[in-house]
Amino acid sequence: MEASLNLAINKILATAAKRRALNVHLTVGAYPVLRIDDELVELAEEQIVTQDFINQLAGSWVSDLQKTELEKEKAIIFVKEVSKNLRLKINFFYQKGSLAASFRLIPTQISPLINLGLPKSIYGLADKKSGLIIVCGPYGSGRTTTAASIIQEINKSRKENIITIEKPIEYLIANQKSLIEQREVGRDANSFIDALNYAQQADVDIIAVGASQEEGIIPLVLEFASSGRLAILVMDTNSVVQTLEEILSAFRPEEKLRAQSLLSESLLAVISQRLVPRAGGGLILAAEVLFATEPVQSLIAEGRIKQLTTILQTSRAEGMLSLDQALAELVSSGEVLIDKAVEYAADPQNFRAIAKS
Repeated sequence: MEASLNLAINKILATAAKRRALNVHLTVGAYPVLRIDDELVELAEEQIVTQDFINQLAGSWVSDLQKTELEKEKAIIFVKEVSKNLRLKINFFYQKGSLAASFRLIPTQISPLINLGLPKSIYGLADKKSGLIIVCGPYGSGRTTTAASIIQEINKSRKENIITIEKPIEYLIANQKSLIEQREVGRDANSFIDALNYAQQADVDIIAVGASQEEGIIPLVLEFASSGRLAILVMDTNSVVQTLEEILSAFRPEEKLRAQSLLSESLLAVISQRLVPRAGGGLILAAEVLFATEPVQSLIAEGRIKQLTTILQTSRAEGMLSLDQALAELVSSGEVLIDKAVEYAADPQNFRAIAKS
């Protein structure tokens, strides 16, 4: 990388790290933009991004194999360690015929589960040895961090053979008590399906599967979880109900009853997350949590997924809560302003009443 390019990108990244930005966006003809909390902030003190700048950056950071994929798919996502203390999830893509880029800053250390702001009721999930744990939420909701923290808790406490299947690998997890093997789809495995088929037949105690749109993943994960082993699945869904409906829809119609049975018997919990702007700055986690109690298992086995909403709202004693209840607690504690919480609520019309009760 040319010295001037190196200085320019390092200055942008240093500013992003100093201001605790989540993302950096580079688009031709515009100033670099940071996402700080839920706001986009233009770095007008920097030079306007040129096509030559992004092309040189891609030429330095993208491998020959990745360049082939970028030209074919018009987009590529990978993770790169740019310094000892900085890892980036990098996305090069085309827009308006020009190459653009966005980077997500990844912490080099995995936060302990107790530091994420999740309900205490989920801490015990790291002690489970079989079943299915689902962590979901939109992009940027911290779902990958939560999954990594659960794996790290297991890693610190007991001996297990753990395989993660991801694209790309965001957090690097070093062996402690457990043996951790991290497989990146496209580099270490041809597909999620191939990696899952291998894990199903191998001496593997736990799998953790990153978010993917590849078809056929969910039935294999469910089969693994129902075989007396533990599966952690990250999904691109926005609520507990949507998540479970999507899982069941991944099976063929003639397999519906079997799918409901598999899910009801193997499910441990669903954690659906959001990162919400904290009053005074920063972000705080709000999580909808469902545990597979007997009533929950019965409703899933019968395919009555939408009725789980009532259980979420009335099972606080069992450690469950809806997203709106989680947001209301944050408002009550003063962590989140009510006007901001409404923007994230599942039922904005009724949320103010919940928050004030």
